[in-house]
Amino acid sequence: MAYKKQTVVLIHGLFGSLNDPKILMAFDQADVHAPDLLGYGVYSQQETADIDLFAQAEHVAKYMLDAGIEQAHIVGHSVGGVIAVLLADRYPELVSSLISVEGNLTINDAFWSAELAAMPIEKVEEIVAGYRHAPSDWFASAGVPITEWTTLLATSWLSNQPATTIKAQAKAVVEATKPSEYLRTLSRLMESGLAVSLIAGSRSSDSWDVPDWLIRTCTMRINIADTGHLMMAESPARFARAVQTCIAYSRP
Repeated sequence: MAYKKQTVVLIHGLFGSLNDPKILMAFDQADVHAPDLLGYGVYSQQETADIDLFAQAEHVAKYMLDAGIEQAHIVGHSVGGVIAVLLADRYPELVSSLISVEGNLTINDAFWSAELAAMPIEKVEEIVAGYRHAPSDWFASAGVPITEWTTLLATSWLSNQPATTIKAQAKAVVEATKPSEYLRTLSRLMESGLAVSLIAGSRSSDSWDVPDWLIRTCTMRINIADTGHLMMAESPARFARAVQTCIAYSRP
């Protein structure tokens, strides 16, 4: 199916940013945006202790409106997958389709966030400092091949937010996915006709807690071969191609 130029908004996960030239360029002629969430990047100095994912969804909506984006395909990775659902629920007019990239669907997906949320901030700071001391080891533990680019990417992801943001965002995703209402929201969106697709890495797909009903009713499900949870770092080209395929099949 031929791919036509589309507007795509990428919502990043717990660490880092998807606003990397190599990741964005992999989308070829698409109009791709990858805004920082509250507490990240240009917003890293903001107070985030009481932040929730509804505020993050509103933040992405404001970014889109300020950028003159009338409608876009929303791609949420990990924690960003939850924000994508909340965005589609509150601002349906802005969302052409929703693509969850191993997005947290249940509290089982948010197990690492649950652990971080329960830790004292000093422990979270210690963990983040350890990652920053050896960014390549952090990426390698997720199966990302270590190259000059991935080393730089890991370093930039780890420096994109303070430990206080990590803890606050972790707490927020636990609070958002624990209630059963969250999955009911996603189901309601699909019943309204919204195209919802699922993308996973082949190595990590089995650990993604996707409800059976979502597997049966999603528009498309793609497992990207030979990749894990950080597939956009392992192969930006295959990640972009999977997103574009989902977009192509989301159109009537």
